[in-house]
Amino acid sequence: MRRDYSRATPLEVLRAVWGYSSFRPMQEEVIRSVLRGDDTLALMPTGGGKSITFQVPALILEGITLVITPLVALMRDQVEKLKSLGINAQALYSGMTRGETLAVLDNIVYAADYKILYIAPERLQNELFLRRLGAMDISLMVVDECHCISQWGYDFRPDYMTISSARSIIGEEVPMLALTATAPPRVVEDVIRSLEFRHGYKVFKRSFYRDNLSYVVRKTYNKPRELIHILSSVEGCSLVYVRTRRQAERFAQLLQDAGFSADFFHAGLNPSVKQQRQQAWQSEELRIMVCTTAFGMGIDKDNVRLVIHPISPFSPESYYQEAGRAGRDGKRSYAVLLYTPLEDEEYLSKLIKSHYPPPETVVQIYNWLGDYFRVAVESGTGSYHELLPYDFIKRYHCPLFVLKAALKILTLSGYIEHREDYHMASRLIFTINRNDLYTFFSDDETKYDDLVELLLRSYEGIFTEYAFIDESMIQTKLGLSPEQLYRMLIQMRRWGVIEYVPGKRSDYVVYTQQRLPSREVKIPAYIYDQQMRGEVDRLTRMIDYIRCDDSCRVRILMEYFGEKAPLPCGYCDYCLSHKTKTLTYRLIHEISETLIDHPDGITKEELRESFPTVTTKQWDYTLDFLISQGYTIDQTEESIHLRLTTE
Repeated sequence: MRRDYSRATPLEVLRAVWGYSSFRPMQEEVIRSVLRGDDTLALMPTGGGKSITFQVPALILEGITLVITPLVALMRDQVEKLKSLGINAQALYSGMTRGETLAVLDNIVYAADYKILYIAPERLQNELFLRRLGAMDISLMVVDECHCISQWGYDFRPDYMTISSARSIIGEEVPMLALTATAPPRVVEDVIRSLEFRHGYKVFKRSFYRDNLSYVVRKTYNKPRELIHILSSVEGCSLVYVRTRRQAERFAQLLQDAGFSADFFHAGLNPSVKQQRQQAWQSEELRIMVCTTAFGMGIDKDNVRLVIHPISPFSPESYYQEAGRAGRDGKRSYAVLLYTPLEDEEYLSKLIKSHYPPPETVVQIYNWLGDYFRVAVESGTGSYHELLPYDFIKRYHCPLFVLKAALKILTLSGYIEHREDYHMASRLIFTINRNDLYTFFSDDETKYDDLVELLLRSYEGIFTEYAFIDESMIQTKLGLSPEQLYRMLIQMRRWGVIEYVPGKRSDYVVYTQQRLPSREVKIPAYIYDQQMRGEVDRLTRMIDYIRCDDSCRVRILMEYFGEKAPLPCGYCDYCLSHKTKTLTYRLIHEISETLIDHPDGITKEELRESFPTVTTKQWDYTLDFLISQGYTIDQTEESIHLRLTTE
């Protein structure tokens, strides 16, 4: 019997389930807002403990908490962790068979003790899921990575636009919690509008400042040599972020040749290799992972000491999020960006422009896709097609980067959906009619009779359209090994009884509407007016951050996210090379550490001797700042005592 937490306080749940004595800053305020029924937006930096803000209320509230997230790694990781804590959770993500999906939905709808369901945003366009959604007792709707709904954001995803309409199925009275680590003011406003927050909504914003993370920009004309030097100087687990798969493989080889424990990770690896490398890095059998952004999202590892970018990201949002994977345990860590003047700026600017080929080029590629897949005009709605990019570009003499850009624009325009590295379940259709099917097999082929009967029972409409089949379910019910089932299906295909397409991981294109004549294909103006302009603006701000030689790095980032930083950090490359007598966050941290080291208090005279350059005005600011961070200051005329507020 699972424990009932409906009458417990948030802190009681945190202590009983997770074993933590207190919340991190802002977590409890967000939780209490949700429990009051308010629509809530929380901006919390990477590693700030976002998941606790919905997992705790999920246990207190009756019913199911629905979590919408694009991060499959996060879904799997959090479901496993929740189950280890005795909390029933499930996840629906791309690549699951129909049988697996139905099993999860049945558990959620009919089993009383499930508390959390994770789904990918595209699930909200699935008719089967939407029918079941109305039967679910949803008590909280959570939108993770909510910046993806904003067309002004750095990672806009059209699938997110369906979230507000799904709320009408769940019930307008159900509160919504939107979470993000990175959103400048314009994106925050767009999120609130796009998710249709109700009147009285609350916004909580935790400071983007992290006192244990040192930001460094290193100018160099020899990035390989500088990369090796930095990794030799800073010990511990490290991430090296690059832009392309080829760069990941090249830098990993460079580090291996230099004697480092390193490997690469990108979306092109098969699932078993991905899992093996991720586990090796997390268990620290592997020290350095050279990776594209396909690695790290939703992966919980708190002792990364160093994140290096040999090539700059396109935006401050991307950089802050990737750099923020360092030092989640609170210990000193480093985010280093390598920069070659002029060369890098030219490379990045060209790359941005390549993301937006002319509209007529996009329409031409749309037509080529239809011909490539043999989809007739005014047909194809909902059909899936495997895309072999290198075969396509060879056939149509189209550069790969232009194809990728066109696929993204066509997806944003709503004509197709491009799914990279997608696991497509096996599918089949009967090619003879039902009467012929019953007389086809001889009496000594009963195993085929059993297979046919199970297929007909399990999948409606299998004579008229392809059905995605759950091979593991079929194997279990018929007592077959994977090899035996595969051989039987291949044999039935040879006999002409079925068309069978084995499942595989590949790139796919889904027609979200029928193929249109080229004259009717219109690319929305916002893609070029808003998306392209926004991407160029973000790149300009990123280059400003890199070039800047007259300001604290942290100040630049915080101001980009709409947060005023009254003090320099004291830890970045600028602050360390321009030592001043001004008060810095680093000095405040050192003062707080001194106070914590004296639990019985310290005299003011001893404190002034330890920090002789701090003025009376700076002392007052320091104490006010520490109070704002959750500390309590007890002081007399002679002594001062600091303690952390836990309630």
